[in-house]
Amino acid sequence: MKKLLLAALLLWATTGFAQDTEIPGRFMQNHNLLSRSPNSGIGIKGGVSFANLHGSDKDRLGSTSSLTSYHAGVFAQLGISNFFSLQPELLYSRKGFEREGTAHRLDYLEAPVLAVFNISDNLSVHLGPQVGVMMTAQEEEKEVDLERYHTFDYGFAAGLEGKMGRFRLGARYGHGLGDLLKRDSGGKSLDADAKNGVIQVYLGVGL
Repeated sequence: MKKLLLAALLLWATTGFAQDTEIPGRFMQNHNLLSRSPNSGIGIKGGVSFANLHGSDKDRLGSTSSLTSYHAGVFAQLGISNFFSLQPELLYSRKGFEREGTAHRLDYLEAPVLAVFNISDNLSVHLGPQVGVMMTAQEEEKEVDLERYHTFDYGFAAGLEGKMGRFRLGARYGHGLGDLLKRDSGGKSLDADAKNGVIQVYLGVGL
């Protein structure tokens, strides 16, 4: 979390420096055009996550239920036109599931790259691919060996976002396409179609 906050501050400081420094020639002209775009900017975001598993073999793990957790990170929106922009993000995202009263928490560093389509001045649709790397895994409060899991995940995300001034409020579904489990709790190889799925509700602030 500290690394993400530091990244946000660095992005903010870099943007402020670039705006206050005279840069000659065509690059300065392009920078001014970009800064005037209503779809451009950087910011921080965070919110609540509702994570679970999907896939034809998830029932082999027993009865699972949703895990309520959180996510947070930084984003940069790159305006292409008044209707369309690209939005890369870097997020700390906690996923996982609950099974038989035990919480399985999976912490990812995640990078979505989303196409943003403006329906109106204050409402947009987001859609695009994302990749993630599992950093740690816990069962209740005890950290477990990552050898049980496929630590690389990929998939796509889709959602809606409303914007008012500097503030953004949105909801998104992230659909994992990579198998999650590599081995069972006894260390035996496990071939199971069980993947991450997460609903995220977030608040963002443009800097």
